[in-house]
Amino acid sequence: MNQIRNRIKTTLSLIVVFFLLTHNAYTQSKEYASEIIKTLASPSMYGRGYVNNGCEIAADYIVSKMQQLNLQPLGESFKQDFPVKVKAYPKASVRICGKELVPGSDFTVMAGSPSVKGHFKVKTIDSSYFTTKSKIDRLKKKDLRNSLIAFHTPLMKGNYRKSLDSLLKVNYINCGGFIQISEKSDLTWSVYSPPFTLDYPVLNIVQKHLDKRNSLDLEIELSDNENYLISNVIGYLPSQVKSDSMLVITAHYDHLGMLGNSYFPGANDNASGVAMMLDLAREFSEAGNQKYNIAFMAFAGEEIGLLGSKYQSEHPYLDLSKIKFLINLDMVGTGSEGITMVNGEQLPGYFNQMVSINDESNYVSKVVKRGESCNSDHCPFYLKGVPAVFIYSMGKEHLAYHNLNDTFDRLPLTDYDDILRLIRDFLYSF
Repeated sequence: MNQIRNRIKTTLSLIVVFFLLTHNAYTQSKEYASEIIKTLASPSMYGRGYVNNGCEIAADYIVSKMQQLNLQPLGESFKQDFPVKVKAYPKASVRICGKELVPGSDFTVMAGSPSVKGHFKVKTIDSSYFTTKSKIDRLKKKDLRNSLIAFHTPLMKGNYRKSLDSLLKVNYINCGGFIQISEKSDLTWSVYSPPFTLDYPVLNIVQKHLDKRNSLDLEIELSDNENYLISNVIGYLPSQVKSDSMLVITAHYDHLGMLGNSYFPGANDNASGVAMMLDLAREFSEAGNQKYNIAFMAFAGEEIGLLGSKYQSEHPYLDLSKIKFLINLDMVGTGSEGITMVNGEQLPGYFNQMVSINDESNYVSKVVKRGESCNSDHCPFYLKGVPAVFIYSMGKEHLAYHNLNDTFDRLPLTDYDDILRLIRDFLYSF
C-alpha cells in the first residue's frame, strides 16, 4: 500500500512540475512578445512609417531579433530592399481661434492631399446641396478658392454619398479644399493614397472643434518620394532532415508612421503579428526538430498596398512551388472570441485540421473560417498558387484600429499564449 501511495505522490509531483514548467515557459513567451510589441510600438520607431526613417529602424530591430534566434538569411542578407512611392506628412497643422489641434486625434489629412499653407473660411453644406441643383450652381458662381467646404459625414449616405464622392474627386466648384466633419473623437487614418497628388486638401475634423467656427489656419507639408527604399526582413530555420519544402510564417511590420508630430503606435496592427512570428521562430529554434525548413518573413509596405509581400512573391527567395503552407499573422492581440482563418473556405482540409487540433486541446473558444479576401500579405502568394491563409484574433476588448489608441499598454494579449500553441501544433502536424 505504501508503494502505491509513493507512486501516486511521484506521479502527482511530476504532473505539478510539468505544469509549472509549461506555465513558466508560456509566461516567458508572453513576456518575450510584450517586449517586442512595446519596442515596435514605441515613439522611437516613429510609427514604423516614412517619417524619420521609422520603417528602416523597425527593420533593423527585427534583423537583430532574428540574429539572436540564430535564424539564417534566406537571401544574401536578412533584408530584401526595394523602392516604393510614398507620401508622408512630416508637418500637419490646423489652428482654430488660436488653438492648435492634435493631428490624429482632432483631425487627419487624407493621403494624397498636397502641401498647403493659408487662412481659410469654412462653409458647411448639407445634403440638400446634392438634391437641389440651384444650390450647387450658386456655389459654382462663387470664388471659393480660400474656402473649405465642410459636411457632416454621417448624413451623406446612398446617392448623397455618391454625389459627394464625385465632388471630392473632381472639385467642380473650385473650392480651396474639403472638411469631412466627424462626430467621433477616435479618428482613423490611412496612408494608402492614389498614385497622383490632389490639387486641394481633404481633412477630417472632429465636430466639436468646428462648432460655430467659420475659419481656420492650415499648414500641410507633403513629402512625396518616388524611390523610397524599404526592406522585407526574411530569415529561416533549416529542417533537421533533408527537405526542400518550406513552411512560411509572415507578418507585416510597417504601420502608418507619423502625421505631423503625432505617431501611430500600431501595437495590434501589426506589432502583435511580428511578435508572434518571432515567438514561433524562438519555439522552433529551441525545439530543433522540425521536419521542414521554416521561413519567417516580416514585410514592409503592407499599409500602402501589400507592396512588400507583392515584391517577395514576384522576386522570391525560394521556388514558390516548394512552399508547403503559408500562415500570415495580422492583428493577433485579442482572442476572447477565438480566431478567424481567411481562405478557410478555399482550403477546407487545412481549416478542418486546425479545428481538430483546437478541439483536442481546447486552446481558443472557436476557429472561424472566411472566404477569399485580398486584405493582407497572404494574398500575393495565394494568387500565385501557394496554399496560404491569414489568421487574426477576435474580441471586443481592443477595438483600436488605425488610430492613436492602438498602444502597447491598451493591448490585452487576451489569448496570445493559446493562439501561439494552436499555430505551433498546427505546424508540427505537417
